[in-house]
Amino acid sequence: MLHLLYRLWVVTFLFLPQFLAGQGHQLILNGVIKDKENRPIEAATIKMVPGVRHTVSGPGGSFSISYPIDEKIKFLEVSHLAYTPTRVRLEDVENYFDIQITLQDAVHVLQAVEVYRQNLLATLVQESQPIQVIDREFIEKNNTGTFSGALAALPGVSTMNLGVGIAKPVIRGMSFNRIIVNNRGIKQEGQQWGADHGLEIDPFDVESVEVIKGPASLLYGSDGLGGVINIRADRFLEADGDQLNWISSYQTNNDAFSNSINWQGRKKGWVYSARLTHQDYGDYTVPADEFTYAGFNLPIYENRLKNTAGRELHYSVMVGRTSERATSTVRFSAFNQEAGIFTGAIGLPRSYNLRHENRHRDIDFPRQENQHLMLVNNNTFTLGKNTLEVDLGVQWNRREELSFPGAHGIDPSSVNSDLALGLGLTTYTANVRYQVNWAPGHKVLFGGQAQYMENERDGFEFLLPDFNSTQLGLFNYHVWEVNSKWILNAGIRYDHGRHDIQQHLQPVYDLATFEPTGEFMERTPNFNREFENFSGAFGVNHVLNRKNNVKVNFGNSFRFPSAIELSSNGVHHGNFRHELGDPALDIERGYQADVTFSHESTTLLFELSAFYAYYQQYIYLAPTGRFSDLPSGGTLWQYRQDDALFNGLELAANYKFPFHLKAELAAEWVQNLNLDTDLSLPLTPAASILANLEYNGFSWTNSIFSDTYIFAGAEQVFAQDRVDRNERTTPGSFILNAGMGCRIQVAGRQLQFRMNMNNVLNTSYFNHISRYRLINLPEQGRNLVISLKVPVKF
Repeated sequence: MLHLLYRLWVVTFLFLPQFLAGQGHQLILNGVIKDKENRPIEAATIKMVPGVRHTVSGPGGSFSISYPIDEKIKFLEVSHLAYTPTRVRLEDVENYFDIQITLQDAVHVLQAVEVYRQNLLATLVQESQPIQVIDREFIEKNNTGTFSGALAALPGVSTMNLGVGIAKPVIRGMSFNRIIVNNRGIKQEGQQWGADHGLEIDPFDVESVEVIKGPASLLYGSDGLGGVINIRADRFLEADGDQLNWISSYQTNNDAFSNSINWQGRKKGWVYSARLTHQDYGDYTVPADEFTYAGFNLPIYENRLKNTAGRELHYSVMVGRTSERATSTVRFSAFNQEAGIFTGAIGLPRSYNLRHENRHRDIDFPRQENQHLMLVNNNTFTLGKNTLEVDLGVQWNRREELSFPGAHGIDPSSVNSDLALGLGLTTYTANVRYQVNWAPGHKVLFGGQAQYMENERDGFEFLLPDFNSTQLGLFNYHVWEVNSKWILNAGIRYDHGRHDIQQHLQPVYDLATFEPTGEFMERTPNFNREFENFSGAFGVNHVLNRKNNVKVNFGNSFRFPSAIELSSNGVHHGNFRHELGDPALDIERGYQADVTFSHESTTLLFELSAFYAYYQQYIYLAPTGRFSDLPSGGTLWQYRQDDALFNGLELAANYKFPFHLKAELAAEWVQNLNLDTDLSLPLTPAASILANLEYNGFSWTNSIFSDTYIFAGAEQVFAQDRVDRNERTTPGSFILNAGMGCRIQVAGRQLQFRMNMNNVLNTSYFNHISRYRLINLPEQGRNLVISLKVPVKF
């Protein structure tokens, strides 16, 4: 399988662009998009109807789009997230070389302001599923130091974190292997099964993200039960030239410095970019002076958690070729992180080793070192009315947890390093999608996905054995635009997967001397499991009128058990517990229904989503109520399966008051029920309401300042008392945030300045799904975040 994927990569990358060369006679349309005050609109999408051809307006609002002379194009659909969409009849256009289009203002929660290439999957899934788009400005405005942290501002999205540098997203109460992160066309694979394993993505290297909520297994494959975070491909400059951007930020809570510089360019059809990011942060502070470990209350000196500092260095490069008929890019990225693990989280902590001695930037034992390397080749070809996409990728993920052997009951002289746990994962991926527009109003998508993974372990601790995994999926998806009011879609998918698990024998150590006894314990047997599955989905998109729209989606999703769920048997110190797998686990299947109502007018954007899901053989990690027999193992948790129900609501609203005042509201509520125990599943996010009020009516005459805004926000998180057996309840909390920003004109450049204050009142509160909740550690205290962005064009 490995050799097959490699050959497919080589053949596609080298020969497919040449095979698809050639083009027919084209008609060209040129024009300008402006607002009602005659100002040019950048990043408006211009789409030809019928058909799939589209382009985006440039910095001056100008656009140019061509199409074969034999295509019967009737309309141009023009849209932008900050304006009301409009449709222009081509038969009413007098001059095809100077089309003037005016858009009316609208109000949106999220605004997309850049130019991106949207792949076929993202385009089709919008027909019936709730999807939100966030841009670079949104991520910067909600900066927390991690990519996942910025996503938590969206309704239905939460963050599972370990301190401030490690976080992973939760969508509708689901995370781990139920959320797919599709990074520029390739499913990102790391050690995402661990709650203490963050999302290994440079937070500055993301320009635009689509968050798909609900089942997405049909188009994206296994693990898409809860949703998909789709990171769009790199932005291209619209015209030849080069552009440099530098952004710097500082956080007061943990004395964090972040700097990122990005270079983009375009010349005669060639596109290229490069980015370098460095982050350095110290131990962070919490509004508490003690925590609980194994029933003991231990001190937090000066409210600062020892050994939570970290350093990160990330970089990426991209080069490609683009034309009207084809685009091909190659991108390499590297994520490198070294982060301390709170000293009170491993072994048997004592008061003396919790003292930080004013060395707040030291990274000591225990710590984790993470590296994720990714090489991606994206190809898009326009074949007449049809489109072909080929994505190829290889990833190398390395995670190391380092600790003193003595803290694990092991004689240091019996091991040759301080590497407690090493996990190396190599993943090869190939995706092919072909969209056929065989009749007006019909889009048919054929696709295939192949993936091969190889995991190797190392270190004196054991949690997960060596294994190989293979997955293959084929799908067909059909979208039918019945008329301007109704859009129907349906699809079917087949998947096959296999895990080959290797036996592991772990040395046994004497509990008194910590020396090896010469005996071995079988922690995981040698076995393999094979799975296959058929799934399908059906959706309806009904436009009630110009302002109101309803989407309904029914999906049958699935997920193969992961290798960790089948074969783990060891202490996961980042989670303070012993985790035990079950080789007999079966396929997890879900049946979900989504309904979304949206209203959009010049003053109000309102979207309400409701979902209900039934899962057969839902896999989860649950406490057994027993203690582990392994040294410093804590409580024993085991993977098990039960049928379960999920349901919830999500609300997003944005209202524009007079006098430049804007209000935003985001609310979410999710609950679930284990049908076997009649209790909730563990780690279910609490209901919450987030409200923001922003004023942007400042007018500076003859000033270097512009686009100034101030805002205040409040988040109410309700108590979570619907918990699993042996799981703690979490009290509610009320958090205040505030901030401001503006653009500053300096030496012909427009700088972007932002200053946000998170947790203004330094409130002590708990995040129910945080791993530190298990030891009664509250979330980060008051934090002032200051950032400056400097663009340079040349």
